[in-house]
Amino acid sequence: MLDLYSVKSQVDGMVAHRASVPGSAAARLSVALEQLQRWDENDNGESWRDLADAVVASDRGWLLPGIAGALMTAVKPQIAPPQLSVAATDGSQIFPDRHEISPCYLINIGQVLLHYGTRERPLLSSTPRLFYKESDLYQVYGDRRVAVNRDLVGIRRDALELADLNSIAASSQDQGHLQTLAMCDGSLIAWDLEGRPRGFRQAYLNQMMVCLDNLRQRRIPLVGYISRPGSNEVINALRLGMCPTPAVRCECADGEVAPDHEPCTRIEGLSDAHLMERFLEPGERSAVFASRSPILTEYGDHGVHFFYINIGPEVIRVEIPRWVAEDESSLELVHSGVWDQVGKGAGYPGCLTEAHERAVVRGRDREAFFRFLKQSLVKSGLEVSLSRKGKSKLRPRV
Repeated sequence: MLDLYSVKSQVDGMVAHRASVPGSAAARLSVALEQLQRWDENDNGESWRDLADAVVASDRGWLLPGIAGALMTAVKPQIAPPQLSVAATDGSQIFPDRHEISPCYLINIGQVLLHYGTRERPLLSSTPRLFYKESDLYQVYGDRRVAVNRDLVGIRRDALELADLNSIAASSQDQGHLQTLAMCDGSLIAWDLEGRPRGFRQAYLNQMMVCLDNLRQRRIPLVGYISRPGSNEVINALRLGMCPTPAVRCECADGEVAPDHEPCTRIEGLSDAHLMERFLEPGERSAVFASRSPILTEYGDHGVHFFYINIGPEVIRVEIPRWVAEDESSLELVHSGVWDQVGKGAGYPGCLTEAHERAVVRGRDREAFFRFLKQSLVKSGLEVSLSRKGKSKLRPRV
């Protein structure tokens, strides 16, 4: 049981800290905006190309973006096509629990295909998949055998979301819907695979590449939609441009900067979304940047690019494959399609809301699943038992 009285003083401290931050944040944002303008218009002859070259040459550990155009670009959305099909998937799960009656886990993928301008019935469904085999429950890392945990279930769920999205988007096109947009909730960059053993990593990446190859061949734009993004690649690029220390390790935070130089820490802690909100009007998108995440070296031709859109309540990040970024018509379709979906969904893409509703596994669903599992095992004459911990949760002592 949570002792709210004990937490109160800590909450008060947090509120006091937050109240002291806005002035400092506003000052940092002003500096960041000045830096953004510096690389677009500069009397000293500097331009975004110089910053792009500096990013390529940098050997710092910061995650920096590939830059291919003016940083203060603000593009207005086109009107979405009168006939457009939007495919979307989202996933949820019942995680493995060794204290339950049987080792297994379940992944449920919500699948949505909405047709606009054709009066066709939408596809609103979900597909549950149960994993219970030895190969499902354990992962082999070299000579180690590791039980599947929440992280590994999440990786498998992401792979299934993309596979199902590829399938329903392709079927939409096969049915004659030539303009189809495929949307998923979250990043197209497999961050969770970084640091994993190569064999394990490659197995999942191969599944992803099959889907990306098919979508590219069919020219179906793929979108990764990220709400409240905390990414700061553009901010890092601006820091690189203003940092006076050429060393691999930035020394600004150590106070080793010459008196006539301003430290790059003046804009540290900001996100790209904070900056984009200062000059993008609702509906407008930013310039397109290339992600330089290390895991993307294993994506082959499917590099990931990104841009930001001010949707009004917030600035969101949109990720797209390289082949979408390099095709102007596909890029326009993504921009207009995302903006249209946000409008239809009252601030969040309607297709992703529908996919989530089909996918979500609530507490009562989990209880019903294990109750059904127990009944099925008993009918088959198989042993059913909970761990001591599992039993203790069912009958609290106090």
